[in-house]
Amino acid sequence: MLYLNNEKAKQFHTVGTAVALGKFDGIHLGHQLLIDGLLEEKKKGNQALVFTFGSAPGNVLHGGTKKSIYTSLEKAFYFEELGVDILLEYPFTKEFAAISPEEFIEECLVKQLGVRAIYVGEDFRFGKGRSGNVSLLKAFGEQYHFDVHALPKKTKHGKVISSTAIRDLLESHFHAANDMLGNPYFVYGEVVHGKHLGHTIGFPTINQSIPDQKLLPANGVYASRVWIDGKYYNGISNLGKKPTIDGKHQVGLETYILDFDGNLYGKMVKTELLFFIRPEEKFASVEALKEQIQIDVSMRKLM
Repeated sequence: MLYLNNEKAKQFHTVGTAVALGKFDGIHLGHQLLIDGLLEEKKKGNQALVFTFGSAPGNVLHGGTKKSIYTSLEKAFYFEELGVDILLEYPFTKEFAAISPEEFIEECLVKQLGVRAIYVGEDFRFGKGRSGNVSLLKAFGEQYHFDVHALPKKTKHGKVISSTAIRDLLESHFHAANDMLGNPYFVYGEVVHGKHLGHTIGFPTINQSIPDQKLLPANGVYASRVWIDGKYYNGISNLGKKPTIDGKHQVGLETYILDFDGNLYGKMVKTELLFFIRPEEKFASVEALKEQIQIDVSMRKLM
């Protein structure tokens, strides 16, 4: 998969693309409808391209610190899994926010990307002051001969699926957030060295650091599964600061993988969190921690 960073995006030029436009924060069930459209376009010989931004527009325009459900690296990995050919993370700046919707269509979509089909949500807005809409896209589509597909909002349990809704649910109603995502919330990152305590108590674990800009669910223990070399393995994951040890580290993800024996240090691994089991807690001793892990693992084997 070709992953274009902000520097390469400025020189990007191709023809015959089907483009999905949006923020794609959580890549939820609604977003996946757009991707399904792109995959249909691939059958016609078009490249499937996702156009999004490397940083949240609100952070740039209003000085916000909004975190992302998935990082840029995770999005690149996930879109490749879904069958997308190109992820274009365009640099969102105040200068870019000031361009007219007409200029965006003509200069970026038509001249640079050679767009043949566009997929957006029915309420998609773009350009200066968010003045561009689906009607404008369709008008320019007639002029420049590209199709516009505006897909309706998808609902789940009677509620509209959106990244905002998922963000609100992620910490307090994790299962509902996963339902809206359509696939389990995950962490994708390198396996790093920890304190190796797991080896000494009979439960060797893998550790993954989490970037500060990633939005996290509540700290605690989760039933998980880990994707390693094309195969899933069941696991038990602890998201948090390991309070029984010292509680001083930044938040990380530590996972005991059932029925796996191998060295994963330095390897990029995807860990999916399936559902919440219990809050993180500080035990009176390492022995008490070991006993609780044994209980957690026994429960996971029954799931």
